Amino acid sequence: MNPLRHRTATETAMAVLDLVRRESPISRVELSHTTGLTETSISKTVRRLLEAGLVEEAGQDSTGRGKSRTMLRLAPTAMHALGIVLDDTRIQCVLTDFSGALLVSRELSGTRGDLPHVVTERVSAAVLEMIDIAGITASSVAGACLASPGRFDEEKKRLRMSVVASEWEDYDVQEQFTALTSIPAHLEKDYGCAALAEHWVARDTSSDFITVYLANGIGAGIVIDGELYGGTSSNAGEIGHISLDPDGPECSCGSRGCLERVAAPQYLVAAAIADGALATRLELVGGRDTIRADFEKIAQAAAIGDDGAVRLIGGAAEWLAQAVVGLANTLDSKEVVLAGPALELVGDIYAATIREALERRFFLRPVHEVSVRLSGLGLDGAALGAAISVLRAEARTI
Repeated sequence: MNPLRHRTATETAMAVLDLVRRESPISRVELSHTTGLTETSISKTVRRLLEAGLVEEAGQDSTGRGKSRTMLRLAPTAMHALGIVLDDTRIQCVLTDFSGALLVSRELSGTRGDLPHVVTERVSAAVLEMIDIAGITASSVAGACLASPGRFDEEKKRLRMSVVASEWEDYDVQEQFTALTSIPAHLEKDYGCAALAEHWVARDTSSDFITVYLANGIGAGIVIDGELYGGTSSNAGEIGHISLDPDGPECSCGSRGCLERVAAPQYLVAAAIADGALATRLELVGGRDTIRADFEKIAQAAAIGDDGAVRLIGGAAEWLAQAVVGLANTLDSKEVVLAGPALELVGDIYAATIREALERRFFLRPVHEVSVRLSGLGLDGAALGAAISVLRAEARTI
């Protein structure tokens, strides 16, 4: 049975658009063979995408037998989008075209220490400058996605960034951003955006996978059949609050021994500070505003084999591996992508640890393997995914 035959016209158009994106350039005949739809159905869907300006013809292919075939590709200038990751250490902003290609990027100081309206004004000024640098108009920007850690109140459209960032609780960042830029905005989880980026930009990623994202916290973007799974309130994937040790340290969520509490950068820094010799050797500061810098010192030391740093990072990787095995068992996953700024220097350690744990403890290992790889999208990954969430949402309106 061909699942596309039971989809709506919009769902079929999105599936074909996604295939054009992944296999570009591609002909109508190839689209028909790949999707199982008739050439008539494909022609109708392609016509719809051409009329909407989302795909364009890309010349002729005469390499095969028979008459030449007209090739198709995404139309890069169909629309543009902004992706913004609101991290307490750094804010990453990107402007992309419809293919997801990066046009302009900016890194700003993080949200920590500033009131929400100050952050919003800083971000708004930066993105307007980016639009000007790209030589486009704000009207060609389909929208902006503001990606953030923490809990997301879908009904009220508010960020619940953390239990210590109460000033964000009743602040409508979407409304304020739009008022300053005239660009519509929506909210998304940072780890969900990281997963969208893998799906849209990394062509070798399957349509069912997990992206585990490490920044100050830990989350998992879950992609099923090419769609990001959000759950009841768009908060699916909060693996940082899986309790792994019932007798472990108390977590801000009210539980004990949560993954974040034993493996997130801020708690690894606290453990390193508690080890006076390690803290002295690595010249750790231990301040609330230096968590990322201190963690990078630990990561750098682990990367060159410092015993104390290796024990800390290795222990965190083991805790994360335990959570990933459970998640892979639950979702019957076959691919895990590791992403996020905390992995920039020590990603190989985490990947090796998780890979080994899955090889030993994944319940379905007699049935299939689970591949584990590091994201190749760098620090812009989640911001790219945020922009892509705008592009995908806008494409669905055709």
